[in-house]
Amino acid sequence: MRIAWIDCSAGASGDMLLGAFLSAGADLSYVNAAVAAVDPSLSVTVAQTARHQIAATKATVKVDGTPHPENVPDAALDHPEAAGHGHGHGHDDAAGHGHGHSAPTRAWAEVRRLLEQAPLDDAVRERALDTFARLARAEASAHGVEPDTVHFHEVGALDAIADIVGVAAASVSLDLDKIVVSTITLGGGGQVRGQHGGIPIPGPAVLHLVTEAEAPVTGGVAPYEMTTPTGAALLATLADEFGPLPPMRIEQTGVGAGGRDPVEVPNIVRLVIGESTDGSATELVYETNVDDLDPRIWPQVLARLMEAGAADAWLTPILMKKGRPAHTLSVLVGSANAEMVRAVILAETSAIGLREFGIRKHAADREFTTVEVDGQLIHVKIARYGGQVVNVQPEYDDVAAAANVLKKPVKTVLAKAVAAGHDLWT
Repeated sequence: MRIAWIDCSAGASGDMLLGAFLSAGADLSYVNAAVAAVDPSLSVTVAQTARHQIAATKATVKVDGTPHPENVPDAALDHPEAAGHGHGHGHDDAAGHGHGHSAPTRAWAEVRRLLEQAPLDDAVRERALDTFARLARAEASAHGVEPDTVHFHEVGALDAIADIVGVAAASVSLDLDKIVVSTITLGGGGQVRGQHGGIPIPGPAVLHLVTEAEAPVTGGVAPYEMTTPTGAALLATLADEFGPLPPMRIEQTGVGAGGRDPVEVPNIVRLVIGESTDGSATELVYETNVDDLDPRIWPQVLARLMEAGAADAWLTPILMKKGRPAHTLSVLVGSANAEMVRAVILAETSAIGLREFGIRKHAADREFTTVEVDGQLIHVKIARYGGQVVNVQPEYDDVAAAANVLKKPVKTVLAKAVAAGHDLWT
């Protein structure tokens, strides 16, 4: 099992998490394709920096090639009374609590529509939507309103949209089986002055987010906001579980930097990636033989299983006693989603029992890039094993969508995409 541990001992924000994922090997071109799909003016760049002499990666959101104001250091943030601006974005509370400057306003429905209509991979879209939905619920709770009436200010601004979509894309590109998040340091020591008055630290939205996620937290030693609402929402979305560094054989690490370099702690998020060594089965397989289900129902069953978190699901035709034709339903799933998969099998099929056994999966390293076919961008998955490229495969959904736009046969566009990816084998 390829697992990751996110170290939040110095808190977390969107840009810190994005920097950590990119530092750990996430595909920057895939991230940029995702953020540009939401808004063509957006892009992400990275630069090497240091916090307390620890090398780190600083991710910066640009709008039309220019660093967004939220990523430009503000001299006012160096004053002691500017508590809560430890990560460069400042307090990005969705109700508009920031440094006092005006910020764009976007209703939750508008942000949701942007993400739903953008040509994103489904896994990226789902993580981004989940993150913003958590923020909407948190702000609604903090201000005593309904989630659909929430208007995002700084969190709805372009830089935060890029952070959230960027982290979603970066995490997907690393093809992780499980993400573990450490105890989250929230900070404290006063209030942030926002557009609507004082905001205590930790802020109400952050407290709601970590409460809803059942995340372990601590205040920490630094007298300012160490985890922003965007950071808390992303951690809640990404976390399969919370805890210390799990047993693993470490393969790579990433370090993401915040916008400031405070004296109390190095302002970084660390991402540690490796292969699990806990000795337990890394995946579960559920099987059941079904001979009395209308076969027209099977496609919906398989779709529901994938929605419930199955890694794969398939049918095998079999012949049962007395010559009855039937199917064996097999489902591959990680332990985190096992209960939901069992519930779907028993609710959606006529099975009244199922078999479970553990397996160990060996997977090639995977990354994503894009190729162009007649002006249409198509994502390509590159698989490496032992450092060598062993497979280059265009994403079929992108091929089919491009064929529809180009009014050409799918097989023609697929052939061109394969040819366009020829150089990726080296």
